[in-house]
Amino acid sequence: MVEDEYLYWVSQNSIGKAFRELRREAARSGIGIGIPFLDNNSEENDVPTKYRIFGGQSLKSPSDATYQDRIINGIEYDVNWEPKKFYIIDTDYEWYQPSINEVKEYEVSSVIHWCRTSLKGIMWPVPECYAAFTVYPYLRRYLQAVIEKMEFLSSFPMAVELDPQVYSAYAQTVSEQHPSGQFEYEPRMIPTLKPGMKLTGLPASYAGQETRETMEMFAATCAVTVQMPKNLAIANSDNSNMASAQVDIQPWATKVNIDRFDMEPMFRKSFRDWWDLAKYMKIPAAVRNKHTNYFPHTYVYQDLFQHPDPNKRASARATDLASGATTLNNLYSQRGLNFRREIEREAKALQLSVEELIKILVSSRSSSALTVLQNNQELANDSQTASTGKDNSP
Repeated sequence: MVEDEYLYWVSQNSIGKAFRELRREAARSGIGIGIPFLDNNSEENDVPTKYRIFGGQSLKSPSDATYQDRIINGIEYDVNWEPKKFYIIDTDYEWYQPSINEVKEYEVSSVIHWCRTSLKGIMWPVPECYAAFTVYPYLRRYLQAVIEKMEFLSSFPMAVELDPQVYSAYAQTVSEQHPSGQFEYEPRMIPTLKPGMKLTGLPASYAGQETRETMEMFAATCAVTVQMPKNLAIANSDNSNMASAQVDIQPWATKVNIDRFDMEPMFRKSFRDWWDLAKYMKIPAAVRNKHTNYFPHTYVYQDLFQHPDPNKRASARATDLASGATTLNNLYSQRGLNFRREIEREAKALQLSVEELIKILVSSRSSSALTVLQNNQELANDSQTASTGKDNSP
């Protein structure tokens, strides 16, 4: 029930969108901050909590702050250099109203925030693609050169070609050096040319393949600063097969999984904010519990590179399940799914109980699984018989 209500709140209040915007701000400005607020337009009996998202560019230290206040880049720290307050630029501030401060302060405990970069324990609002900024000037100059080249090609440059029969050095020495008669103009020809002259196009080479490869090289160089593969950066997989694409994308998938792990405390904080309101508005008094402050925060890092064949990866997972090297709970968690809910849905679809489905799953891992379970049960019965003197075996 609690999980269903939480998922309903997430979908109705666009909480997932707020998380994505916060992650985008953290990548673009170095830090993402979500300020909770009550939405009066929410549906009746719903938890009317949403988030406004701000980035590092919205942080600003107060004008009257001193170095003793421990305020750096709009973030106030305590004596242990842990973040204490955020100072967000007030959009309602007017310079001619000195009674209104130019920033609004928010306690760190009252908001959700996420920042990857830090400098000696201090939050450092620097974009994640900071290393790509060194490539950007070269990319900008190259793009300008490409644009000028295309403009030059599209302008159809022309030149005047002289007839050697009229304007050559030999023709100047003969008596027929001065042409006579009327010049016949072609359609759209400039009527100011003298006889013996014509317009011709300048030859221009167009190396489209070289231009494309250079552009892709710049894009891949910028993308590698955030471990993004080339085929994702340029949105083109023409020159990559399935095997190479799988190998290239695995570091990016690992980076996304690490992001999920690092951002989990922020999700826990958001859930606790919802719980504090929902337990009075949505949850019956009989099942209200205080939100625990501790959650196990663990992550099993996957291999950085895996085999590109999906069939072989599935076979490896089946072997790990049969040997006990991994569990279904771990596999579902890596995919962002809830093991209990997925098992309950599958059991309901097959018209089985959860216990019966789990027995089927365990027995299907290996042909010797049931034998091992039976041997363990016999050992347990023998041990109980030896201690009590009673035979409880069926």
